[in-house]
Amino acid sequence: MKFSTKLVILASVAVSSLLASCCYFNQKKENKPVIVLTAFGTSVDHARKVFDYINEKTKERFAGHEVRWAFTSSFIQKKLKKQGVITYNLKEVIADLRSKNVKDIVVQSLHIAPGQEFNEIKKVDMTGLNVSVGKALLAEDQDLNEVLAAVKPSMINDAPNVFVAHGNDHHLEYNKRIVDFNDVVLANTNDTYVCSVEGLPGTDKLATVKDLAAKSGKVNFVPLMIVAGDHVMNDIMGEEAEAWKNIISARETTCTKPLGYNDAILEIYFKHLDTAIKSL
Repeated sequence: MKFSTKLVILASVAVSSLLASCCYFNQKKENKPVIVLTAFGTSVDHARKVFDYINEKTKERFAGHEVRWAFTSSFIQKKLKKQGVITYNLKEVIADLRSKNVKDIVVQSLHIAPGQEFNEIKKVDMTGLNVSVGKALLAEDQDLNEVLAAVKPSMINDAPNVFVAHGNDHHLEYNKRIVDFNDVVLANTNDTYVCSVEGLPGTDKLATVKDLAAKSGKVNFVPLMIVAGDHVMNDIMGEEAEAWKNIISARETTCTKPLGYNDAILEIYFKHLDTAIKSL
């Protein structure tokens, strides 16, 4: 009887330990920080599908985390609201999470450079919360080479390639990482340039690209943007005379998908997200 009793006791302890371990595991899983993906946004319906793709990939890579979205462009939000599409800015998302007593939050920037829109993240009141912010795509020096390597498969070898950056006319200091990326591109590729819709490095190199395209008959645009919205549709591939496609006037013009559909690019963002989660 004594021996049987000991076996029962040992079995009970083992079961209790197993249940405790399971409960701890589940608790740890439930306590994973909420991920808030933060992007500029777009008012172009078909272009927004890229956010669905990024959302799916994020949930695959960070299973068990709740994933929310916030957009930094108030102009885009107002425009979408008129179309009946409701989106939320980071302040609104943080307020909602606070109301649900969520304390651990990781805000992952989906911006290209740590510029004006990225700095909007820092202005949101997150007092009393445990928050970490994941860096923008081109935040680290090693990111510059990794981004170039990630997009090289979509570039063409027998004609000029043009990276299409957004840039900033009002705060030139925010163009620095785009200019740094341009330096890396020039040092590691042939007949490839970075041009920007606004700010630096600007559009001066389009004249050079036009001469190269006249010889090759082709030009390839590579959006240095997460989403191919208004700028790609109109400033680059539009029908107006000032659209880059028409300035270059190549016999054949191609434009790759935006960075949001590039899994290698998403992995760079996820690397920053990993770092942010670990820093909580």
